[in-house]
Amino acid sequence: MDALDRAAAVIFHLNCDEGRASSLVVVADSSRSTAELIVQCLENEGVTHVFGIPGEENIHLVEAISRSSIRYVLARHEQGASFMAETYGRLTGQAGVCSATLGPGAINLLLGTADATTNSTPLIALSAQVGMNRSFKESHQGVDLVAMFAPVVKWSALVATPGAVPEMIRKAFKLAQTERPGAVYLAVPEDVEKAPAPGRGAPLPVNVPRADEPSPEQVERAVALLRAARRPIVLAGHGAARAGAAPDLRRFAEVLGIPVATTFHGKGVFPDDHPLALGAVGFMRHDYVNFGFDQADLIIAVGYELQEFDPVRINPRGDTKIIHLHRFPAEVDAHYDVAVGLHSDIGRSLDALTDAVG
Repeated sequence: MDALDRAAAVIFHLNCDEGRASSLVVVADSSRSTAELIVQCLENEGVTHVFGIPGEENIHLVEAISRSSIRYVLARHEQGASFMAETYGRLTGQAGVCSATLGPGAINLLLGTADATTNSTPLIALSAQVGMNRSFKESHQGVDLVAMFAPVVKWSALVATPGAVPEMIRKAFKLAQTERPGAVYLAVPEDVEKAPAPGRGAPLPVNVPRADEPSPEQVERAVALLRAARRPIVLAGHGAARAGAAPDLRRFAEVLGIPVATTFHGKGVFPDDHPLALGAVGFMRHDYVNFGFDQADLIIAVGYELQEFDPVRINPRGDTKIIHLHRFPAEVDAHYDVAVGLHSDIGRSLDALTDAVG
């Protein structure tokens, strides 16, 4: 790299309508590349591991990671890297990060990335992409990766300029980790990755949302249903586990004497050996746990999401009253007609109901 390449100004020559040449000067930091800025942003988000396979087009990012506090975990296949990142995200609650080169390497990340979204798991998929200088034409391993990932992630985007990195990385983690969690995909063109980073480019502050209180009016409505119910039952899902609401759920069940069933993804949020535990609701067969729902006149769905378990199996006639406790409204379904929804912190909602009814 000569002195001109190290200069703090990158000059782009633009042709005017009259054919005259003009210049646009963009101030950049000659001491670091865009790849290094990406790694700084990842460190700012608390990333400790990146799972993936290096390649020619993302080698600057891998090299920058090697000089950082982040450990690059070499996988044998990009698909394996995506599942490793998904597992990391599921266990920690923080977005797992997977990395790949462009073309087939990036496409191999697709399965684990899609699985993370369907399993409500935070994940960031980063891959290389052909340079901006050849993205507009037929090119070796040039695939529209942004369009390919779009149907299975919460956000899919191209990092088209070095200056966009801090905002795009912060947005990616915010979207991936906000309820309902899921995957985000970012493609980094190879010429952008190795370009000088903006002089003032820096990671953005990480803002953690404050847990919100349930609506008093909704709590009052839910309490009325609980007091009128004769055979209530709880269905605890993945959202309850993500929210760390196990102690609140146990107190709620014990004070009110309500039996608790879980989805497969909700297993562990309520002790299996507890006298009120019904176990995981049957997925393929109508077993004894399902019989509890057959007799129920009220279902308290705690952190339950419809993709975990088809509601027709617990409310086949669609006439059982439902209290929905989650950070977000329920999906529309004829067999999941919510009577009362408490859209706030799950633990605080459970505590409010326990105190009011108990």
